Amino acid sequence: MSKINFDDYNFEVISVETTGSYLLTLNKNSLTFDKSIAEALGYTSHVKPLLDRENKVFAIQACKANSLKSIPFSKPESQQKGSIKMQYGAIRNILRSLMGDKWKEEMRYQFKGDLIPDKKAMIFELEKFEELLPFISRNTK
Repeated sequence: MSKINFDDYNFEVISVETTGSYLLTLNKNSLTFDKSIAEALGYTSHVKPLLDRENKVFAIQACKANSLKSIPFSKPESQQKGSIKMQYGAIRNILRSLMGDKWKEEMRYQFKGDLIPDKKAMIFELEKFEELLPFISRNTK
């Protein structure tokens, strides 16, 4: 039996804080933003949801809490422990209707965001998605 020497390997520490990808998941009843999005936007407390219907692009842009049409987003960095879940049916319904037949009602969809630092915004191209299996509740009671 050979002895394994730990020092013979070039290990690096794996960060469990963020995924490295800016991921948005469109669920049946909500939108879930990966914590890395909050981090990239400076843990902004509010965002403006934006939509380019013609190009089928959804975006969020950091803004002040008193900005017109702003919605709550992140807690401060020390308090934001995980992903951000938004239950705005209006946003979800608009995104789903915009994509029409390309999306199935029962499925979930995931998008990789692109950070636009000078605009303090994250954009998501709705036609570039990964289809995920439907959420199945583990609650069997």
